[in-house]
Amino acid sequence: MPKMIYGIAGNTAKDELWPLIQRLIAWMETEEIDYQLHTPIAEGLLERSLISAECAEKVSSDALAHTSSIILSIGGDGTLLHTAFEVGGTGVPILGINIGHLGFLADVEASRIQHALHLLNTDQYQIEQRSALSLTGPHTGWALNDIVVTRQPAGGLAAIDMLVDGTKLNRYWGDGLIIATPTGSTAYSLAVGGPIVMPGSNVILVSPVAPHSLTVRPIVLPAESTLTLQLASSSSDCTIALDGRTHLITQKQEPYTIRRADHSIKLIRLEDTHYFGTLRSKLSWGMGPQMIP
Repeated sequence: MPKMIYGIAGNTAKDELWPLIQRLIAWMETEEIDYQLHTPIAEGLLERSLISAECAEKVSSDALAHTSSIILSIGGDGTLLHTAFEVGGTGVPILGINIGHLGFLADVEASRIQHALHLLNTDQYQIEQRSALSLTGPHTGWALNDIVVTRQPAGGLAAIDMLVDGTKLNRYWGDGLIIATPTGSTAYSLAVGGPIVMPGSNVILVSPVAPHSLTVRPIVLPAESTLTLQLASSSSDCTIALDGRTHLITQKQEPYTIRRADHSIKLIRLEDTHYFGTLRSKLSWGMGPQMIP
């Protein structure tokens, strides 16, 4: 069996990242655990004199998805989404280590990182296949969490026509529209009243943002659905964002097609964790008001 090589990526804007990685790689070397550092991480450690130039050159990689068995994404959910974008369809599993705030995707706290590596090295984990969304049209790409159409701040209402498998669903008037995966159900979609959906569910979520009519509610569609979106001629100018990567929609009445992507993203769940436990801890479920900080 090939020896495991851990790729280490992270949010270089966080000051707490650097001492954490310095301690981590020192421990990994003591334990004879092989690792690769994403090039910005290696360069940042070198600039701070936390590793030698020889070490930085030896373990640095511009393409962790092609040099690693598993990637440790250290930061928050945004960092993990960026890591997922870099991994793409290569199939390399990702474990999220949280040094951010909420951390639904990066649900392993930094204090447990050595324990997490022990579980990984002893095969005490599961790989969850997380579906993604693909976008085709004037802009193309894919998203693990969501594809969001929103009006420009200085404009009026967005008017977004949606067809599902060629049949008109609605013209959405409001601030925008969120198309989310089950993974993205605990992100922006949740903030606008969308449902929480278990990872692995074969669905696509459509959640309006501040709809003009109170009767317009989120809807859950089969994952095999093909969604067609376009701005009505009466719509304000809008942007379209794929996991936060934003583009300006320059032409109205030009269709965008959204469907389940051909590839999925592999996220690691350790055997001593469960999605329900993440919900309870991150959303403070089951706590009385006096117990919530």
